[in-house]
Amino acid sequence: MRDPAATYAKMAATAQTKLHALWSAQLLQGVLAGAYVAVGAMSANLASAGFTGEGSKLIGGAVFPVGLIAIFLTGANLFTGNCMYVVPPLLNGAVHPLRALAFLVVSFVSNFAGAVAVAYFVGHLGEYFGEDPYASFVKKNAEHKCSYAWGVAFVRGIGANWLVCLGWWMALSTDDTISKAASIWWPVFTFTAIGFEHCIANMFYVVIGLLEGASASFGGFLTHNLVPVALGNVMGGSLLLGAVGWATYDRTSPLVTRTESAESSVPLTINAAA
Repeated sequence: MRDPAATYAKMAATAQTKLHALWSAQLLQGVLAGAYVAVGAMSANLASAGFTGEGSKLIGGAVFPVGLIAIFLTGANLFTGNCMYVVPPLLNGAVHPLRALAFLVVSFVSNFAGAVAVAYFVGHLGEYFGEDPYASFVKKNAEHKCSYAWGVAFVRGIGANWLVCLGWWMALSTDDTISKAASIWWPVFTFTAIGFEHCIANMFYVVIGLLEGASASFGGFLTHNLVPVALGNVMGGSLLLGAVGWATYDRTSPLVTRTESAESSVPLTINAAA
């Protein structure tokens, strides 16, 4: 188990590798990341469709993390995790802001492609949600997500990616596969059980509901869910993990510099003979 400063250093090094990977690799790994999240979301829908209330959230939350675990262990390119990764290189001037923005856009778009592909080719054409209780469950879920006020979706998005990136951080602090998986499972289970909103997961949740006949529109999905949730996800990951980590552990941070200066100074003493 690494100390927090060492974990931050590993996160910052991982960020540099991800940001400067070939665009073709980022696209391919982004599609896979979206597909992994969608598989987790699909399994959550299938597992929780027969339950109601908090029981449904707990059952869904227990199986949904499989997608996030797969992403971390395979190194796939997830937009929400990238919201944390992009901060240290930006604040240190190690990457051009336009490349950082392109990095986030590429991951978002490719994640969308992967999630929608699973929703259509696996969930819809595979007829997993053609009959009740599955059909009514995914339609009601999509309608509910598209009914949020903008501010509600935004706040729920902050909470979701705060916990996703916390899981990333915890997994980076471990060395064995089981510990990494467990580190991601707990925070992701928590955000799902609470009902926070994850933009990539919603690319599956809402699209499969629309494909099965939900009383909502794709435009409503964009304006009432995807855009505010994505912006909330950006804030949750970039500020609460990326920026806070940089401010407290990066050697270029003013907070760290002042701490080191105070520790290296000669302490004041009282001359008892005076």
